[in-house]
Amino acid sequence: MIFKSKRRFVGTLMIILVFFIVAILGIIYFTTGKQTEKENQEMLKYFALAYDENGFPSADSLMPSNNMDIAPIENNSLDEPPVLSDSVHRYQVSTFYAVSFNTDGSTKELLNDVPSSFSDEELVVYAKSLLNSGNTSGVSENVAYLITYGDDYILVSMMDTVVIDNTISYLMKNMLVFGIIAVIILFGISNLIANWVMSPMEQAYQKQKQFISDAGHELKTPISTIGANATILARELPNNSWLENIIYENDRMSAIITQLLDLARLEAVSPEMATINFSELCLANIMPFEATAFEAGIDFNYEIADDIAILGNQANLEKLISILTDNAISHCPPSGKVRILLRKDSGKIKLSVANTGDEIALSDREKIFERFYKTDSSHQDIKGHYGLGLSIAKAIVLEHKGKIWVDCRDGIVYFNVVFS
Repeated sequence: MIFKSKRRFVGTLMIILVFFIVAILGIIYFTTGKQTEKENQEMLKYFALAYDENGFPSADSLMPSNNMDIAPIENNSLDEPPVLSDSVHRYQVSTFYAVSFNTDGSTKELLNDVPSSFSDEELVVYAKSLLNSGNTSGVSENVAYLITYGDDYILVSMMDTVVIDNTISYLMKNMLVFGIIAVIILFGISNLIANWVMSPMEQAYQKQKQFISDAGHELKTPISTIGANATILARELPNNSWLENIIYENDRMSAIITQLLDLARLEAVSPEMATINFSELCLANIMPFEATAFEAGIDFNYEIADDIAILGNQANLEKLISILTDNAISHCPPSGKVRILLRKDSGKIKLSVANTGDEIALSDREKIFERFYKTDSSHQDIKGHYGLGLSIAKAIVLEHKGKIWVDCRDGIVYFNVVFS
């Protein structure tokens, strides 16, 4: 359990770290892209303003004048020029293309003086495709564009974004690489922290298991001796209530120690596994309880599907069936019902042991699998039940990679087991 808790702690921490890093990278990528897109549109807007005032700008006159008097432009207004501030240099060194169309759709003039991947004809075709897209601005194939409308022209301004796109791409790649390295480093650190935090707990848990095992073995001999001597004395002193009480409590102590040792063994040793006919095993271990149920006046029935195979440990699975069946009969009132169902559904083996009985509170349904735990309704002693049976059952299910839980509805208590 401690090892599983440590793995769960490290796993949860790593999931949080990975999620955090991915979220940060996503935010950086999104905000950088939006900011770059905004700056691109600002520069294209200035380019369009310069064209409206002076035509296509020359190499030494890219910036519009400071005292522009431009009328509002339909659909894509340029009456409020953006402030370029620190982006002036980038504006001056950026690569612009542009095509100006007459209002009838014919080409008026174009700007394609710098080396580019477009010939003049290709540039005109590309500009027309942007016009026909229905958008007035955006990014297409590493080209940011802006479409503006003048009194006698339609201008498609374009700016090459290959350099900035590659810069952002390199940035994200570097951040991803260093992010992965950071995750690996943090994984090592978190593993060290987990070992440091869990180490005292592991040691305490191991000592507890060792103590239970050692104490159980040490107590078996004196308990056996007490039992043998008490039995001999009972022959000499028949009907002695004190002696009968000694024998009863000694037997009870012997059963508790046996169950504690079984539980310690289950948690410490990995059992040998083999393919078993689970259907036959269930029938063999259920049938002996028919007589017990009959004597208690309980309606006992079972439905076991044929030839269900499972990879497991036969001795432990037999113990599981016996524990759940005995538990159902012991907590079933006279004239009640016990039903056991085994089936295979969607590739999973499902075992259900149900009995008529008082509903178990939701707060108790996990706790009943803890050692020595008893619900308020079961404080009375039931012979052979000392609060360890269900703990052993859960340990057996877990070692077989299964799941066990309890459910209550309509006055029936269900213990459900699923093996994948």
